[in-house]
Amino acid sequence: MIERLTHDRTTVGELVDGLDRWPHPERVASALHQGDLGWHLRLEDAAIQHDAFVGWWEGDALLAVGLIEGALGRFNVRPGHDRDPDLGERVAQTCRELPADAEVYVDLRPETATRRILAGEGWTLDPEPWVALHADLDGWRPAVDLDRCVVVEAADAVADRVAVQRAGFEGSTFTADAWARMAAGPGYRRDLDLVLVGDGVPVSIATAWWAGEGATAILEPVAAHRDHRGRGWGVRAVTALITRLRDLGVSGVTVCTPLDYVGAVATYRAAGLHPVEHFQSLVRQSSA
Repeated sequence: MIERLTHDRTTVGELVDGLDRWPHPERVASALHQGDLGWHLRLEDAAIQHDAFVGWWEGDALLAVGLIEGALGRFNVRPGHDRDPDLGERVAQTCRELPADAEVYVDLRPETATRRILAGEGWTLDPEPWVALHADLDGWRPAVDLDRCVVVEAADAVADRVAVQRAGFEGSTFTADAWARMAAGPGYRRDLDLVLVGDGVPVSIATAWWAGEGATAILEPVAAHRDHRGRGWGVRAVTALITRLRDLGVSGVTVCTPLDYVGAVATYRAAGLHPVEHFQSLVRQSSA
């Protein structure tokens, strides 16, 4: 029997471990990744809703996982169970329970039963697509050298890590406390959270989340300080991080960004990632 369980900060590691045991897909794009759970843990407890982390279990086997953020639901389904009608309906019910007084967005891979169920109920495609960019690391080669910069692990430069992120994303509320919460969570690796220093000042940051040897890692987040953009520091941060991922035995790396973020797409392409998929959320209009 399939059982729906909610998890909190203390038990979300069970979802991360469960995801690690899934068969590794060649790529990840619109599917929820272990790193999405780890990144969400940067928030204070009061900002993480009580049912944010959801798992659908059959005994000790994790069949699906969800991350709920207000009116946004993101889901992943164990390979081989994508078209399971019972599981699809159970996940669909969680989507239906998202706030009715707001426009609701759901991220699901196109082949899932849940996506077909919701489309049949009138959910429509978000007109603003995202793009997934990917590099297979067995053939990846650095496009730039790192001679002009110093690579520092964020754990040894937390203030710089925070400052670059806040200067790289307009409206960012990232803090040292948020970094500490993220770093204490499952799946975080200090060797995959980097700060680049160029000309004596911190200029860019990049964090990756892996899913085990032979699996696909994701980048989340990557940023260049607004005062140092246009000089290739973002490309160097991604290059430094992918080099470490390759040495760890990761098979590939994926990053997702809105298609109209032209600068971000250019940065990732310059670092050797290539667009592999455009995807769109499903949207349910507000009933208010």
